Amino acid sequence: MSSPIVDSDQETTQPGAGLSLSLPGPTVLRGVSYRQYVTIRKHAGNHGLRLTYHDGTLEIMSPEYAHELTVQWLGVLIRTVGEEFGLPYHATGSTTFRIAGEARNRGFGKEPDQSFYFANAAKIVRKREIDLDAGDPPPDLWIEVDNRATSAGKLPLYAALGVPEIWRYRIKTGNVWFGKLVEGEYESIERSLALPMLSPSLVAEILRLGTGLIESEWRATIRTWIGERLRPSS
Repeated sequence: MSSPIVDSDQETTQPGAGLSLSLPGPTVLRGVSYRQYVTIRKHAGNHGLRLTYHDGTLEIMSPEYAHELTVQWLGVLIRTVGEEFGLPYHATGSTTFRIAGEARNRGFGKEPDQSFYFANAAKIVRKREIDLDAGDPPPDLWIEVDNRATSAGKLPLYAALGVPEIWRYRIKTGNVWFGKLVEGEYESIERSLALPMLSPSLVAEILRLGTGLIESEWRATIRTWIGERLRPSS
């Protein structure tokens, strides 16, 4: 993975100067101002990178195929369940959500692996840009897929952004965790707030059924599974 591209005229201090990149895990730069983070994020040469900013620390990741495939599978699952049950939703994918802090090296920012609006869909559907600093709501559902690293330590960042519900999926173990935001911290829940027909065990179950399928087969498998597992018996 190459170094993030920074426009030299934005700030005189290069974030992470003298720091060598470590592969294959995430690259971490410290002492990065919020302004530098925003500049790096907006640069066209960095669009393929996932950036996590938390009070002066910037983590840089380049997703792998195993990660992106699972991300896509979860997105298809949520869309299909929403459509089958007639739930209004608006997908925002890996949009960058960020909030500026009060000091130079303060603030939060990250791209979810998948994100969806349900209760707040009508508030953002006509917007060209989602601005949490201006009062726009965060996504109702934020999904993280853990492949090379764990997202457990990022829960305070999601809380700072005000995300009401988080799903975390660990590729290596197949474990799924749902959490809801309660007084600044996430508590484990056994039913989704946005999609109450789904539990962590049910999501893990359907993801196992998707192994080795192409996307068209995956969509058909989900619809069959919904009929068998989620619809009340007549």
